[in-house]
Amino acid sequence: MKSLISIMASLAIVLTSCTSPTSESNEFEELAKSWIMSSYESKEAAYNMVSENMSDVGKNIGSRYIGFGFNYNADAVETDGMVVSNIIENGPASSVLKLGDKFISVNGIEVNKETIDNGQLSFRGKPGEAVEAVIMRNDESMSISVERGIVEPTYSKEQILENISEADAAEWGKNNLGYEIREIVADNAKRIVYVKSWDKYLDEFSGLEAESITLTRFEFDQMGKVLSVGNMTENELLLRQTGWSITR
Repeated sequence: MKSLISIMASLAIVLTSCTSPTSESNEFEELAKSWIMSSYESKEAAYNMVSENMSDVGKNIGSRYIGFGFNYNADAVETDGMVVSNIIENGPASSVLKLGDKFISVNGIEVNKETIDNGQLSFRGKPGEAVEAVIMRNDESMSISVERGIVEPTYSKEQILENISEADAAEWGKNNLGYEIREIVADNAKRIVYVKSWDKYLDEFSGLEAESITLTRFEFDQMGKVLSVGNMTENELLLRQTGWSITR
């Protein structure tokens, strides 16, 4: 499998050879760069960037993973528990879960901040395996079973802004140790920009430093608004730097 860096190099060669700089592409490149920088700057900067520069039909394309396919507000776990705030369309749990469901246990493990943080819960793992859980729905306890599968998350502009709003401004970027924009490549004809960035942060659980390269793809509409944005990052490298081992 090609490394992320070699993929980036191939993209740069192909795109550079078939495009020429224009004032419009420069605007796209500057907006893509500012978008990434705002995500490190502050909660307010990130919110304003999305609010002002994303199309109303724009979307964030998340990284695929194996699991259930739902989101919860991590900042509210200590007070509210793990409450389902979003369900990924067509995900494994989309026909089982409902908004507002609260997880009580997963495969017999109690759901609390400690078990969420230390990875004891079994939401992710081998695809096709059934995971048994207990949830609270409308003040009633009920058992559910979900077979893990591939989740392809996509978030609307409204959902992105809601997620940013729920974040703690004081905690925003507190563990970030630095970042750099390493390379920007544009495909003018398709209004697509690729940004290669590097960042380093302090992992709050292990206390170790970790760094990674991220490739972000932006697509713009005819009005110059962000139509879609998605990342490809070195997830396995990050895990190994902070002491995790990959067993499957």
